[in-house]
Amino acid sequence: MNILGIDLGGSRVKLAAIEAQAKGMAGIAECQGVGFAYPGLVDMENQRVLCINDKYADAAETDFSRWARERFGLKLLLINDAAAALCGEMTYGAGRGADSGALLMVGTGIGTAAWARGRLLTGKHGAIGILGGHIAIAHEQPRKCTCGNVGCLEAYAGTWALPGLSREHPGFAQSVLRSAETIDYRALAAGLEAGDTVCRDVFDGVCRALCTGAANLVHAYDPEVLVLSGGASRIEGLRTAIQAHLDQYCWSSWGHVRAAAAENPEASVALGLSSLFEQK
Repeated sequence: MNILGIDLGGSRVKLAAIEAQAKGMAGIAECQGVGFAYPGLVDMENQRVLCINDKYADAAETDFSRWARERFGLKLLLINDAAAALCGEMTYGAGRGADSGALLMVGTGIGTAAWARGRLLTGKHGAIGILGGHIAIAHEQPRKCTCGNVGCLEAYAGTWALPGLSREHPGFAQSVLRSAETIDYRALAAGLEAGDTVCRDVFDGVCRALCTGAANLVHAYDPEVLVLSGGASRIEGLRTAIQAHLDQYCWSSWGHVRAAAAENPEASVALGLSSLFEQK
């Protein structure tokens, strides 16, 4: 099935000037729907954005279904971006064949989602599994999160938190990160490879936070597989560290949960949108 898939990230629009660019794409006439992945809470039943944290402020007032109908003559499928990514991985990727799964996606923020008995979990307010990045993991000297809460996983492992975490390190002035154009997971990975002490310490802290978040997801949703996606998931050693943490600290009378890297991290959202249209 051909669809127009639009994935809006936490810090950038991946399909800039959406309408103009989309209309110029080859094959748009054969599309059977518009799939819109949004980094926020989405009411899938009524196809409305409920809440967005610190970005796309006008989204909750925008009628995307009407926009898709008037601009393209197509039906809309609006969904949270992490939820779409999990659908893609459970259908075509790392979770293929599993009955249940969860997603831990490290991007600008922390995206999570949950899947059980062969379908995506949503809930009355569209929030089941979606807010794992805003579950508090620290209470002593907790860091302020963009959502207004303190101690959230996202405040310790989201890409937006890396500059602050790095500059607070006493050795930052001597670190390669001091001259980095952008302090993100790409810069952190490069520093790790170069043997930079600050990068190692920051990554160790991020890794501990993500391990805690992963265990929280496992205890909350009882997945068969935990899919890791996003920038941090590409750093060597993270998946094995999370697997070791799950094996040691999660209740496992039913057996161990498998931590798996996303097979299609750049395409899982689009694949998820496609799979949801096919199911409908």
